[in-house]
Amino acid sequence: MPIIDFWSARKDPHQQFELLLRPQLKQMYRLAYRLTGNREDAEDLVQDVMLKLFPKLDEMKTIEKLSPWLSRVLYRQFVDTYRQQQRQPLNQVDDDIEDDQLSDRENNTGPEDVTNGALTLAMLSRAIERLNDDQRQLILLHDVEGYSLSELQDMLGVPLGTLKSRLNRARGQLRASVKKWNLYDQSTVLNG
Repeated sequence: MPIIDFWSARKDPHQQFELLLRPQLKQMYRLAYRLTGNREDAEDLVQDVMLKLFPKLDEMKTIEKLSPWLSRVLYRQFVDTYRQQQRQPLNQVDDDIEDDQLSDRENNTGPEDVTNGALTLAMLSRAIERLNDDQRQLILLHDVEGYSLSELQDMLGVPLGTLKSRLNRARGQLRASVKKWNLYDQSTVLNG
């Protein structure tokens, strides 16, 4: 069935919106979680993007590669939200335990495995936090989420050479941080 017939067969815009974006939600949430660092903020970010996109349904139907376009919109919404939060006098701190940390405790792994995994995760998280914003976002999007440099070029609007340079510098800084910290020196990892 041609694409025009596909859309005209479903006149309800809510149904069209759902059909168009439902396959993209998992990837959008994953990216939002990587950007925000917690489940609630990721859900809020995806919801904000959905609310912003619904009036643009007709425009979205014409987009050939919807996934990179949605990632760019999500990233820009994240940056806007982050800037707004930085301007607020009080920033709330989220001390909740993440679901993946709870599931590690429920597994049948030994205490040494759980401790070593937690220390490694803490060390890497600390090293990534110390990167500048551009490098941190690039590491998360490229190395963690798996976006290609050409996709990131389109998403972020940054030249390919600049992305390669930032990625190389970010990886070098991560390597230096990991070498600096001794995995068995818990006070360095936990107190930074």
